[in-house]
Amino acid sequence: MTETEAQNLRDDYLNRLDAAIAELPWRVANELRRGIAEELDGLDATAVRERIAQLGDPAKIAEAAGDEAASAPPAPIIVVAPAPAPLPVFWAKPAMVDTKWFAIVGAIALGFGTFVFPIGGWVIGMALVTSSRFWRRWEKAVAILLPLPVCLLVLLVSFLGVLWQGPVPSSGSGASNPLLPSGIALWHTSILLAFYTIPIGAAWLLWRLRGREAPLR
Repeated sequence: MTETEAQNLRDDYLNRLDAAIAELPWRVANELRRGIAEELDGLDATAVRERIAQLGDPAKIAEAAGDEAASAPPAPIIVVAPAPAPLPVFWAKPAMVDTKWFAIVGAIALGFGTFVFPIGGWVIGMALVTSSRFWRRWEKAVAILLPLPVCLLVLLVSFLGVLWQGPVPSSGSGASNPLLPSGIALWHTSILLAFYTIPIGAAWLLWRLRGREAPLR
């Protein structure tokens, strides 16, 4: 027999097999068809006829495959557990600058650190206050810059007082008005007032903390 005859035998058998396994599940039918086609491939006509005789009727092969598929245990279903949801924000530990106690310490350092450590205490307190997020920017600016307008106001008053007092008279030509303080006295007064205004700004910051339990965003 020729190769053409062998191919005709294979095609005829596989066509009958396709019709028989049409009702089977796709996976079962596909594997069965592929396996039989591989067994018949490359054989001559005689060998193909013998192998077809061994395989038997395609209808019986499909019936046996259907029974086997029905009795097989179902494939396990793999359930992928979802990733755990992130913890709510309120469980996260806040940064140190986002705590209320940090803001309180900063206000106290600004107001009273100046008296303990005149320049450095004020700088440290200012750094703590500006780092905290419990105040708005304008509140920080008011507390920190409050001594500046006080100092400027007193200096302006002192300047006007000096102008009002006039030039210091020469020796023997009279004395200045004793009711008006000297320019040096007013200068010292402006410095002291600005110095003691710092705790007022710190107290105002503490007052603004009323009812604030979370940092401002």
